[in-house]
Amino acid sequence: MDTRRNGRNGQTLKSICLKGQETAYLLKRSARRTLGLRIDREGLKVSAPLKMPEKMIEGLLREKSGWILRKIEEAKPPPSREWKEGESLPFLGRNLLLRVSGSSREEMEIRIDGECLLVFLPDPSRVQAIVESWYKRQALEFFADRIMHYCPRLNVAAPKLFLSNAKTRWGSCNSRREIRLNWRLLCMEPEIIDYVVVHELSHLIEMNHSKAFWNTVESVYPSYECARKELRRIARGALW
Repeated sequence: MDTRRNGRNGQTLKSICLKGQETAYLLKRSARRTLGLRIDREGLKVSAPLKMPEKMIEGLLREKSGWILRKIEEAKPPPSREWKEGESLPFLGRNLLLRVSGSSREEMEIRIDGECLLVFLPDPSRVQAIVESWYKRQALEFFADRIMHYCPRLNVAAPKLFLSNAKTRWGSCNSRREIRLNWRLLCMEPEIIDYVVVHELSHLIEMNHSKAFWNTVESVYPSYECARKELRRIARGALW
């Protein structure tokens, strides 16, 4: 275990070899009884009791090495999208190959052809704006269809639907019977989208996360726990 430098608030930057991979982490000691691990895009953070020996910390980290390395990999930010010919775009659980062609006409055209998303436009610099607008149109149509599918099953009237561009939420529902769904959900499997739709529609009945709320969700989406875990696993940045 190697100490590189001292940080703020009693934190120390260290490193350890886990399964042959040198792994840096921040160690912070406090008046706690057990070892705590947290992994985000900044890396591994370890909270340890004040008197826990470093050899014990090292041993516990090695015991969890598989989990730690997997979570670090999942937390890495995705590469920046380049919006050019050949880019892979997630769409309803599959990937579409972006194909961009110039057009002599002023009007642009965009459509799915097999496994490709074809974009014809006079100004190639507008590819991102054109594709995102297309995603939003598709999302509005798809979400509306799923809402109409589940409303009768929950015995609720169709709410007002809006698209969301939120950075930290997939959906929301308010007391005005308005539902907002993040258009980036269209990048996911349809089953995951259905879970989010059912979740927000269930708030029309229970405006909370009580047991009654989850019972309502389960009544029409029995496998909601699996979908919920998958949604938490997926990083939004990896989608868009």
